[in-house]
Formats: sequence, structure tokens, C-alpha cells
Amino acid sequence: MENRAKELIKLLEQYEGNIEKLLSEEKNLEYLYALSKARENLLEWYSFDKEKNLLQVGSDCGALTGLFARRLAKVYVLDRDENDLAVNEKRWSGQGNISYYLGDLENSALEKEGPFHYIVFPGTLTDKASRELETAKSLLAPGGVLMAAADNPSGLKHWAGAPRDQFSIGRKRLKKLMGPEAVCYYPFPDYKLPVEIYSENYLPEKGDLSGTVISYDYPEFLKADIGASYDMICEEGQFEEFANSFLMIWRKNGTD
Repeated sequence: MENRAKELIKLLEQYEGNIEKLLSEEKNLEYLYALSKARENLLEWYSFDKEKNLLQVGSDCGALTGLFARRLAKVYVLDRDENDLAVNEKRWSGQGNISYYLGDLENSALEKEGPFHYIVFPGTLTDKASRELETAKSLLAPGGVLMAAADNPSGLKHWAGAPRDQFSIGRKRLKKLMGPEAVCYYPFPDYKLPVEIYSENYLPEKGDLSGTVISYDYPEFLKADIGASYDMICEEGQFEEFANSFLMIWRKNGTD
């Protein structure tokens, strides 16, 4: 992580913050995941209240921080990794409504800034997800919204040979941790570089994903015909179980 962070900071300086040019000339999957504008598609559609604040748990090199800063009055970014925070701060140095904190959710200095109207885990949950989500709920204001994106260990891309995230979690388990009122969305092809967002009320049907966009982390030689597999999964009504990732949203004292 430290080496990647240093590389990213150096590149941001070299290209003077021109991320489009950087990504066109520096062909590296980690750079793409960290810096691509497409990362914002995960929550670009969501109607945030511009008068509210938001806590982002896990810096994620600032992939979504810029979106949050444009949409909300105040953004707090929390991460245990000072290198990741440094990339984020370098990237969004022109935004005056972002504050950075080193530590975890038990950070006493951060608690003084709450309660928070939105708390987001942008693919940054860990094997302590149960504790992390419970702590996050306690920091939410009444009516506040908790959001968490996560890799699905049973996602079709993994059956085709793509590597799993360091932490993956199934839909039923994540919903149990979030709360039964949580609403699940399905970023496609995954939460890292989504081009479509499906919901529990609008799922793909057979044929919708036949010409699916292949995720960048698929291996060169696939272990399955992705389009044909999605057709079968959708026809059998199993898309929710084999979606590559989830975005779950829960509102304190009510549904979202």
C-alpha cells in the first residue's frame, strides 16, 4: 500500500492532477481502480442532501471523496493508512470541505464531529465488519443513512477466475449485519467500475447481459462463457446470488 501511495502521489504531481491523461499513458489496473472517474458511478445517482455531512470510512485513494465533497456540505475521511490518506488529500487539495483523520471508528476526535448524516464504506469493510457496522450505526444521526459496497465471494467473475477482494461477504450475511430493512443494489459489472446499477425491484433478465462488459480483473483465459452464464443465471432468477458485488443502503429508524 505504501509503495502504491507513493507512486500515485508522484504521478499526480507529474501529470499536474490531469487524471485522464495519467490513466491514458500509465496502464496499470491499480491506478485505474484508484483514480478512474467511473468509480463515482457507484453513488453518482444517489440524491444526497447538500446541507448534510458524510463520513467516509476507508480513504480508497479518494475514488469517491470528490463526489461527496461536491454533493455535501462537509466530508470526513477516516483511514488507518496514512499513505492512502495522503493520496486522497493530494488529489482533492482544492476542496475546502474535506477533513482527514487517521485511525478507526473509535477515534475520539472524530466522535466529536458527529453525529453523521451519511456513513459510507466504499468497499472498505474488513473481517471485523459486524463491529464496524454497529459502531457506524451508533454514530449516525436519527434518519441517517449507512452505505456499504462489498465484493461477493460467489460472484460470477470469481467462478471465471477473477481474484476475490481481501474481504468479501455474501448478500444474506451483509444484509443481516446491515439490518433487515436494508435495500440491496447490484453495481455491474462490479462496485469498482460500475456502468449500471440494478436494484431488488429491477433485475436483469435473460439476454440483458449476453454482451456483458468484462471486468478488468478477469484472467486472460476465462473458465466460463460469461454471457451464456449470465443468461442462465438470470433465467433461473439467481442474479442476486451471483452478482459480482453489492451496494447496501440502510436508514436509521426507517428504510431508504
